Amino acid sequence: MSDIRFRLSPGAAYIALTATMLCLALNHVVSRAVHETVPPVGLSFWRWVLASLLMLPFIWRNLPATMPIFKRDWKLFTILGALMVGCTTLFVVTLQFTQAINISLVGSLQPAITVLLTWALLQHRLSSVQLLGVACGFLGVITMVAQGSWQVFSTLSFNPADTTALLAVAGLALYTIFLRRLPIELNPLESLVGITVAGCLVTLPVYLLETLIFKPMPLTTTALWAIVVMALFGSLAGNLMWNMGNQALGPNRASIMTNLIPVFGILMAITLLGEQLRAYHAAGFIMISISVWLVLADGFRFRAESAP
Repeated sequence: MSDIRFRLSPGAAYIALTATMLCLALNHVVSRAVHETVPPVGLSFWRWVLASLLMLPFIWRNLPATMPIFKRDWKLFTILGALMVGCTTLFVVTLQFTQAINISLVGSLQPAITVLLTWALLQHRLSSVQLLGVACGFLGVITMVAQGSWQVFSTLSFNPADTTALLAVAGLALYTIFLRRLPIELNPLESLVGITVAGCLVTLPVYLLETLIFKPMPLTTTALWAIVVMALFGSLAGNLMWNMGNQALGPNRASIMTNLIPVFGILMAITLLGEQLRAYHAAGFIMISISVWLVLADGFRFRAESAP
């Protein structure tokens, strides 16, 4: 039925997930750069629509054969689409109402939440190496967020937007777990099209509401380049590699790689914005590198988690 049906090897999966985190870090940089002029839901909605349109020509030939599968599993694709498109949209929205440092703190909890949900829902046994990797990665992110001084946390104020961000993180963790239920008859690109189209349909009413009561999507060069960059790197390349990496390694090992997002984000800020490399950056990098190394060692020592 399809020409591209394969599963990544563990080594290729880790490379793909590392590239994914680079794409997502770029995604965050772009969304922060335009948040004052481009409405958040509109930006998220149109980047997913563009990603869907870009993928359609590559799956069009097999669409008559794959359509029955989409119809059969429409509930799964609706859930995955709502989780992916909905939760990434929530993240962009929460940046309008809370500090970026709060979002970084909440985002650093994703590996731990994924591990807990995997244990609760799938009964996957956790190795001590995985737990140590999650803890080390969390400390690495906290070190960078705190800028080497724990007094930073005394100035933080939390609001309902932070709770919303936590719900978004939990939703993305669930997305990671449910990815293992994708139909084996579909190749990764076909599955991603089903997820993005379903997600766009779910978020369409929210986008229309934002347009009517808050702000319509501006037809500007800034909005256009932001949509194109986020569609190509965040929605298309990033999610395709994320889905394939998750299916190859399982949610626990894949989730630890999300700690690379702040690493790449800081490196971009240093390279593109002229920010300085600080000692706390280096300390955070080292701890996150150790966490990834622990998970890599665990992944190659043991066979990748089997699909339920």
